[in-house]
Amino acid sequence: MNHVEKYYWIIDHEGIGDIYSQGTIELTPHLVNPINGRIEGDVSLNTKYEWWAEFSKFDKQGDDYQTHYSELDCGGDTAEEAVGALYELVLTKYGE
Repeated sequence: MNHVEKYYWIIDHEGIGDIYSQGTIELTPHLVNPINGRIEGDVSLNTKYEWWAEFSKFDKQGDDYQTHYSELDCGGDTAEEAVGALYELVLTKYGE
């Protein structure tokens, strides 16, 4: 499965939240300290690019806002790797 197929598989996964709603993947680029993977206050230490992925979805019909599933927070060196990491987490936690 390529990263596009993984993306849509994740947002349409029926094992997470309301089966009639589509989830949201937020992908954001960050510069981090390559030694510890954190964003440092001293920005000169933040020299490595990473993409971070977060997933949200309505838990049930009628909810006013989506729930952020923080246990699925992950990332990668590229957007494709971040989607792949999120895919693996969803597959492990929620199955096919």
